[in-house]
Amino acid sequence: MKRRKFRIAIWTACLGVLGFSRPQFHGLSGPERGEASPVRASGRAHKPESYIVLLRLRHDLFLRWKESGKWPDDKEANAALGGHGQYWAKQRQEGRAILAGGMKGDYWDNVALIIFQAESEEEAQAIVKADPAVKAYVFQAQVRPFDVSFVTDKSTPKP
Repeated sequence: MKRRKFRIAIWTACLGVLGFSRPQFHGLSGPERGEASPVRASGRAHKPESYIVLLRLRHDLFLRWKESGKWPDDKEANAALGGHGQYWAKQRQEGRAILAGGMKGDYWDNVALIIFQAESEEEAQAIVKADPAVKAYVFQAQVRPFDVSFVTDKSTPKP
């Protein structure tokens, strides 16, 4: 019992160092370090919810890429993918996008994912539908609520 209490105390202390308080362990419900807490009309603090979008490359593009080993010369798809990168860079700059990446390897589902924040599931759907690669049907997209338990800055280069 003492060991369990000790581990909980250590875990709580570690999360405190990272800027989390006890109610923030699940879903990052409180303000992040150095950020003002958004306030609803009711005067209560509100933190946007987190969502994940799973992106799957259009099947015909994937098959041409897999068969030839070269990316297909599809001007419309390439323009949409360029817009996709710019769009999510802007979402990151505006503080919405948290993490993005693609699965490595030659898998049939060729999934990439983006974790981001929105005020509601409807807003999350609208954000994803505005992605140029989704609008151009280069990517199929599926949005799901996502419970962020913690975020590390391990990948950020230290000065």
